[in-house]
Amino acid sequence: MKKFYGIVGHPVIHSFSPAMHNAAFKTEGIDAEYKIFDIAPDSPESLANFCYEVDLNHIAGFSVTMPYKQAIMTYMDHYDPLAKLVGSVNTVKIEAHEDHGAPLLLGYNTDATGALAALNEKIPLSPGVKVLVLGAGGAARAIVYGLKECEANVHVFNRTMDKAEALADEFEVESIDYRLITKEAHFDIIINATSVGSTPLPKESILQTHQIDKDTVVMDLVTNPVDTQLLKEAKKAGARTIDGARMLLHQAAGQFEIWFGKPAPLKAMEEALYAKMKQF
Repeated sequence: MKKFYGIVGHPVIHSFSPAMHNAAFKTEGIDAEYKIFDIAPDSPESLANFCYEVDLNHIAGFSVTMPYKQAIMTYMDHYDPLAKLVGSVNTVKIEAHEDHGAPLLLGYNTDATGALAALNEKIPLSPGVKVLVLGAGGAARAIVYGLKECEANVHVFNRTMDKAEALADEFEVESIDYRLITKEAHFDIIINATSVGSTPLPKESILQTHQIDKDTVVMDLVTNPVDTQLLKEAKKAGARTIDGARMLLHQAAGQFEIWFGKPAPLKAMEEALYAKMKQF
């Protein structure tokens, strides 16, 4: 019987994930389909119902994106250590219960490994590398943890400063005031882990050109649009950039490996991702 996978979030109508995962299924000869599960945030019971009915709907696993990476944890039966530590789940695997009861929902997080893999394509993450993380949500939490494990010198900014300070305290890194984000701060890496600059407000950017040093690598996790206003500001400053597609690809590969226990067909997923991106 065909199994179903998909992405849970809102809005996800323009997600690139179905293209990547369906290409992977086809390449590997897996009888499965990856779908979109758009759940409006004004209907919290819908998220609960979705989780309770995975077996009825033949769902074997799903990805989780904003705004549910933390809320989804309420419905997990078990977490992997990383998901529990960072308090954020972006991948769920459904396993049959050994006593034939309700299926088990197992929560994982591939955001950290996906982000680090994307960064390593442009810059080595050596100890002491100075990184600014913009945001304090689920993706930011995972990335801060991953960077800390690499012994990076991490600074966190969030428009709600209390959240930045709480995240910084939890992972023993630094929070930073917006006024101190200047090119003179000499960040080696800047990562936008917020939704600022995404559709329907693509002209927004947390930082402007004058705040970005030419030797900085700027990564934006936003994928719609891919060439965000932040990345445009970074290019004006002469900085190198990494768009959200790179992390999206690597975290999706991690999800495939969790679901099927084997390496993902990365080339097929990458080709499908960039073919889909050309349509936008």
